[in-house]
Amino acid sequence: MSQPLAILAPGLLCDARLFEPILDVFQEHNYETHLVTHHLDDSLEGIVARLRDEVDNDREVLLVGLSMGGYIVLEAFFSNIGIPKGLVLLNTNARADRDDQKETRRRLMEQSTMGRFTGVTKKLAPMFLSEKNLKNKELVDVIIGMGEAIGQEGYVRQQTAIMNRQDRRQDLPSIEVPTLIMVGEEDQITPPKVAREMHGLIPDSKLVEVPECGHLVPLEVPELCKAELANLMKKIA
Repeated sequence: MSQPLAILAPGLLCDARLFEPILDVFQEHNYETHLVTHHLDDSLEGIVARLRDEVDNDREVLLVGLSMGGYIVLEAFFSNIGIPKGLVLLNTNARADRDDQKETRRRLMEQSTMGRFTGVTKKLAPMFLSEKNLKNKELVDVIIGMGEAIGQEGYVRQQTAIMNRQDRRQDLPSIEVPTLIMVGEEDQITPPKVAREMHGLIPDSKLVEVPECGHLVPLEVPELCKAELANLMKKIA
């Protein structure tokens, strides 16, 4: 039997660097890893269709997603990508965008075409990091670098996919695999209340609310993230 596969789906303006601090925990539990390509398609369906071509139907998978990546892994789960054995939802939610949120995204996409695209600027960093972690220059540099790497065209495709996603709350009670939900107490983008909502709807789920943490759990609290992932992988082994 082939090794189980951890499918890692990054968030908006994030790349492989998002998961680098936690990769060793998958190796320790004999998982291969596969990074989702999420900047070349402008719909979740397109992203998941690309993923389907890369994952064998009979491969056991652990679906791990942060923020936009959470939307992707929920779509992958309900699209029967591989054989899901577990689900990890980091700094995300199951709701669709409201009309005002869609309008904000349209405005941001329009602004992204004006001048040099820089992704996440130092001015925007407080939206992603806790007050404590905002003082970590190395961490700030990583999120700025990830945004620049995705680029303006990738950013527009990602925003388009996000704003057209469907509300998955009605589907959550049908999730039967063990699910880990983590959120930072200082997450301004997907606050703890939406994590609690998912926890209340997914039967076999564990919720971890992290003090002094913002929107990027794997980067901000990698050791805690690895410990919780290890517990989940032991549970589904």
